[in-house]
Amino acid sequence: MTGDADYLLRVMMPDIQSLQRFIIERLTKIPGISNIRSSFALKQVRYKTPLPLPLSGLTLHDADENADTEWS
Repeated sequence: MTGDADYLLRVMMPDIQSLQRFIIERLTKIPGISNIRSSFALKQVRYKTPLPLPLSGLTLHDADENADTEWS
């Protein structure tokens, strides 16, 4: 990878609000993170690389909006 990115994360969220919460509540809390740039696809044009997901799927546990979000 070249350019100004040190890391590239591929995340899948059910909606834009979940993506916003993930960025604000998780990524910005990591020491050393000084800049975050995000982008998202409006629609899938071509599927090139599979996203390795567990067969059981992934869920966001959010019983209380004020509680820490558990990602699993």
